[in-house]
Amino acid sequence: MEKILYATILIFVAIGISWWHRVGTEKDLIVGGIRAMIQLIAVGYVLHIVFALNTLWSQLLLLLLMAIIAAWTARGRAKEVTGVFGLSFVGIAAGTVVSIGVLLATGVIQPVPKFLIPLGGMVIGNTMTATALVLDRFYHEIDGNRRKVEFALSLGFPSAEASRDYLKRSVRASMTPIINTLKIVGIIQLPGAMTGMLMAGATPIEAAKYQLIIMYMIASAISVGAITTIILARKRFFHGDAGLAV
Repeated sequence: MEKILYATILIFVAIGISWWHRVGTEKDLIVGGIRAMIQLIAVGYVLHIVFALNTLWSQLLLLLLMAIIAAWTARGRAKEVTGVFGLSFVGIAAGTVVSIGVLLATGVIQPVPKFLIPLGGMVIGNTMTATALVLDRFYHEIDGNRRKVEFALSLGFPSAEASRDYLKRSVRASMTPIINTLKIVGIIQLPGAMTGMLMAGATPIEAAKYQLIIMYMIASAISVGAITTIILARKRFFHGDAGLAV
C-alpha cells in the first residue's frame, strides 16, 4: 500500500500541471485516479476468488461478465447506430471464442485462471474498441456517401454490393491500430504483458515469446470481431435492397 501512496505523487503532478496551465482536467484526473484505484482493488479481490476456486465455470462466468460490460461500453461509443450492445456483444464473443479457442485447442495455453482471465481480458478490451470503431466508421461512411449508395440501389445493386467499399474501409479502420502496433512492437516501447513478465522475473526470451502470442491473438480477435459485427449490423442500415434505413 505504501508503494501505491508514493505513486499517487505522479497523479498530483499531472493535476498540478493542469491547474497551473488552466487546462481544466483536474477534476477528471482526480475522479479517474480514484476510480482506477477502486476498480483495480475490486477486481483484485474478484480475481483472488476466481483463482482460489480454479474452476472452468468461474472463469467463463467472469469472462462473460467482462464481455457484457465491454459491449455496454461500446454502446456509448457508437451512439448513432441502433442495437450496438447486441452487435458488439456478438462480435466480442466471436473474437474471443476464436482466438482463445485456437490457443486452447493447440495447447499453447491451459484452461487455468492465470492464462484465461488476463488473455481473455486483453482480447475483450481490444475487440470492444474495434467493434465500436467499425460501427461508428461504417455509419459515417454510409451517411457521408448517402447519394452514391442510394444511386447504386436505384440501379438494382443489392445492399451488400452498394455498401461493400464502405464496409471494407470500416474494417480497415478498425484494424489499423493493431496493424501499426504489430509493425512497431518492441522497437519504440515494450508492450505491457512483456514488461509485466520481465518485472515478475521471466527471461527476456520467454517474455518476448508470450508477447508475440498475445499480439497474434489480439489481431485475430479484432479481425473476427470487427467483420462479424459489421456484417450483422449492415442489415440495419437498409430496408432490404429497397433503400437506406438510416
